[in-house]
Amino acid sequence: MKNPKSNYIGEARRIKRNRMIIRSVIAGIVILVIGFALFFTHILNLKKDIDSEFPSSEEGSASTQFHTTPTDETDLTSDPEATKDTGATSGDPSGDTSATGNTEATEDTGETKDTEGSLPETNETGDGEDDPTEPESTPTTTVSLLPDEWPETEPVLFPQKYPLQTVTHAERDQSYANMKQAVKKYIEEHKEARIGFYYINLSTAEAFGYNEASPFVVGSSIYLPISTMLYDDVKNGRRSLKVVSTFNSSYLQEGTSSSMKDVPNGKQFYVSQLIYKAVHEGDSAAMAMILDYMGGADDVLSRLSQTTFSVDFTSVQNYVDYKGRQQSGIHRSSPYDLANYAEELYWSYMSYPGDYQGLINALYDPDHLSGIGKNFPADTLVLHRAGSNTEFHSESDVAIILSSEPVVVCVTAEAATPAEAEEIQAALGALVYNFISYCHA
Repeated sequence: MKNPKSNYIGEARRIKRNRMIIRSVIAGIVILVIGFALFFTHILNLKKDIDSEFPSSEEGSASTQFHTTPTDETDLTSDPEATKDTGATSGDPSGDTSATGNTEATEDTGETKDTEGSLPETNETGDGEDDPTEPESTPTTTVSLLPDEWPETEPVLFPQKYPLQTVTHAERDQSYANMKQAVKKYIEEHKEARIGFYYINLSTAEAFGYNEASPFVVGSSIYLPISTMLYDDVKNGRRSLKVVSTFNSSYLQEGTSSSMKDVPNGKQFYVSQLIYKAVHEGDSAAMAMILDYMGGADDVLSRLSQTTFSVDFTSVQNYVDYKGRQQSGIHRSSPYDLANYAEELYWSYMSYPGDYQGLINALYDPDHLSGIGKNFPADTLVLHRAGSNTEFHSESDVAIILSSEPVVVCVTAEAATPAEAEEIQAALGALVYNFISYCHA
């Protein structure tokens, strides 16, 4: 028989333990309720403080509404007189510029202009009352001065590989000698013109020319090395193609080619857009703006003269033109120089395609209906920059041609008409094409 006293003590302990648990639960609930109450009170006080510090949007709307005008921080235009004489047609991009490419914030980039140059008109009846049959006003047409959006295009890509030649090395050597003889004969037979020629094979190191070191006025063909210099600067982190440059009418030169004659003063362009217009279209005003951005024509041409191979673009050249007249002047180049500039661009792109892709795209000519590439097949990739100067009757064309073999060809010609000069370029280009085709027949 169990001890009654022991049973009583165990029951008492159990009851005591249950009471302690109940008291703990009640105490926890009370603490939780108090905590919620304190938190809610704090939130109410915080809301009152916020309301007192910041009035509601309805109360302050009249005094706090404003409009923002988009601006750009990189207007890089300098004294417009600095590029008055870039010589885009004569290959004379000189100009008295001493700017060093310092940037200035653009002003009022969101500005719009009334193209009619007047306020909207309202039609009124003779008695001074509005005529209900006529519109009250004529809406104005505005022109945005911000840079236009340019559509993205597919990048121009070089062939991954080229076919192997199908002739023996001896046969190729003989054909190469025949091409050199044919070029010489053609140029010597056209005594009515003055012709320069240079050829570089980018895969075999073949290279030869005729009158290749003679000075010529090369027009906008000189844009190729200048644009390459800009892309070199971008690659090295010294400049950017995303900078905005502002147009003014002083960039337009009489007698030069430009599609910007109707562009309003203050219109903005990205440098990448200016490069495309200058290199693809030969736009002289776009190149004048690029020269300003690069520090001015004097500084750019000084840099260019340091990379000259045969004819210094900034030095006076003396020569006899196609009519036998003595000529003397600066801003001349040669087929040898232009071809070597094109070769440098080719290898720069091969080494850093992402950095030079924009310039390659701008040089691409899908039609190549005139100049050196005219007699190449339609599917041949031709990258070229042609130049023209009517005063000196000079036509130039420098091309990177990616056919069965990658080659560079430059032809400069002084002739009576541009059509005659282009016929000469096409004929000499055909001799190159015939040689390459024979090697890959």
